[in-house]
Amino acid sequence: NKRACPYCLGLVGRLTRTTRGVCMRSALNKAEGNAPAYVMMVTVDVQPDRLDEFRRVLAADVEGSRKEPACIRMDLLRDEFEHTRYYFYMAYRDQSGLEEHRLTEHYKAWSAFRQSGGIVSQVASKAFAVDFQGAREPTV
Repeated sequence: NKRACPYCLGLVGRLTRTTRGVCMRSALNKAEGNAPAYVMMVTVDVQPDRLDEFRRVLAADVEGSRKEPACIRMDLLRDEFEHTRYYFYMAYRDQSGLEEHRLTEHYKAWSAFRQSGGIVSQVASKAFAVDFQGAREPTV
């Protein structure tokens, strides 16, 4: 039962079984610090009566995130037509950078806001960089 390696997109051919399902070449590249950038894109709809609180919490999260060593980029965008819809775009040097981000106080404040009911809906997508400006090229 083979599936494509999430790092190299199956370009190396034969996959080696690991706990994460990556090929041996990609596992070695990751261990050597050559893993591709890891990106998370999030869309949220904010409770209208909590927009000011959301902006304060996210301003601190954006500022704190940009200071993290593994953070390549952190953007917060507002939808052109829906004034309560926001988009976050976070890029980290690798997947462990995002995991470390979740341990920070600024992320915990965002998480607490979300869990308190400040968000009506949230959709998140995660991706590995394939052709990414400013990041390391995947080594295959």
